[in-house]
Amino acid sequence: MSRPRPPRDALPFLLMSATSAVAERIDAAVRAAGHPGLRPVHGLIFGRIASGGATINEIAAHLGITKQSAAAIVGGLEKSGIVERRPHPTDRRAVLIELTPLGHEITRVAADAATAETRSLEEALGQSDSQVFLQALGYLGAGAPPRSVW
Repeated sequence: MSRPRPPRDALPFLLMSATSAVAERIDAAVRAAGHPGLRPVHGLIFGRIASGGATINEIAAHLGITKQSAAAIVGGLEKSGIVERRPHPTDRRAVLIELTPLGHEITRVAADAATAETRSLEEALGQSDSQVFLQALGYLGAGAPPRSVW
């Protein structure tokens, strides 16, 4: 039995709904692993700093927010023991924000949950159709960095 086709103008709403559902399932996995209180914006920061760290200015640019907002978010993560500040290796004036072992653990849990989402999609649509779907999403988001809406 086939599903009814959504209206032609439904794309933004379907994308927002799908994004919210996936983010909620990843968040549930992170909470179930004992890491409550994180938001999607934290995941975007973790992804940016996971392989070598970044400065507050780089994090702010990545998120599309002010450096003051980025510093406030990072400050909360630092108080929670998820990130730490280290001297920048090449710029004496800058500080590098890096994940702590706890931050790496949370990132691993979230990455595993994201991988499970991809597997679930492949099981629902099949390998070929899921690849077409992912390519279409890549086309729609071409050149746009992920931004948190919360």
